[in-house]
Amino acid sequence: MPLNKQALGILYSGVIRLPVHGTRRKAATTTTMSRTNCIALVSSRPSDFGREAEWNDWYDEVHLPATLEASGAWVATRWETIDRPPGFSTPVGFTHVAIYEFEVERGAAQLLEIIDGPRTAGGPIHPSHTIIDVDVLTPLGRWADKTEPSTGLTGQVIAYVGTNDPTREAEWHAWYDDVHAPDMMGSGAFSNTTRWVRTAPARFGPNFLTIYDVEDKPVAEAVALSGAAMGPAARDGRLLDCHAGGLRSALQPAGSHGPQGYRARG
Repeated sequence: MPLNKQALGILYSGVIRLPVHGTRRKAATTTTMSRTNCIALVSSRPSDFGREAEWNDWYDEVHLPATLEASGAWVATRWETIDRPPGFSTPVGFTHVAIYEFEVERGAAQLLEIIDGPRTAGGPIHPSHTIIDVDVLTPLGRWADKTEPSTGLTGQVIAYVGTNDPTREAEWHAWYDDVHAPDMMGSGAFSNTTRWVRTAPARFGPNFLTIYDVEDKPVAEAVALSGAAMGPAARDGRLLDCHAGGLRSALQPAGSHGPQGYRARG
C-alpha cells in the first residue's frame, strides 16, 4: 500500500611525461567553481520496484534533506542511470546515485554514521531502501576543480579507473592528467572533468574516480562523442597499456531537486 507524505515523514524522523594533446575546456559560463573538498557517493536502489515512486518521494522529501543537514554537506544531488529498463535494476546493480558535497572531509565521516545508524538500530528507513555502495573521495591531481551543481547540467558520467600494474601508477597518473583527460575534454562531450581518490582504498580494484559533467546535450550523446574520440587516440598512440577501467555509468538528473541539488539552509 503506497505511503502518503505524512507516513513518509514518520519513516525518518618516477614519472614519464607523455605529449599533451587537446586542451582543458573552461567550465561553462553559467557555472561557478564550488567549495567542495570531499564527496560521498551513495549508490542505491529500491528493493521493490513496485514502490519506486514512493521510495523516490521519501528520498527527496525526507532522507536527502535529513542526511544533508545532519552531516554538514552543503549540497547533494541525485542521479539515475540511463541504461535501465523500467521496473528493473541495471547490470551495475544500482539505479540511483546521490552525491553529497562537503567543505571538510569529517562531514563525510558523519554521513556514514548517519546513514548506517537507522539500519543497524532498526530506526526509521523506507522499507524498500537498499544501499549498494558508499564511497568517500577527495580531489586528486590537477583536475580537482569541481564546478557548482547547476540547472545547466544534463548529466554526468562516473568512471572508476586505475592501473593494472601498481609499479606504474605514477606513469599512469601523468598520462591521465596530461593526455587522457585533455582528450576527453577535447572530444566536445563534457563541460568539466574532476578526478577523485578513495579515502579508504580497496585492496583490489580501482581506487580512483573520474566525474565528467555534461551540459547542453543528452548524456547519451556525450557518451557517444567521448567514445568516438578513442579511435583517434589509439591511432595516434595516446592510450596507455596499463590503464584499466572499472565500473562506469552514465547518469541523468533524478528527483525533485534537479541537477542543482538540495542545499543546506541558511
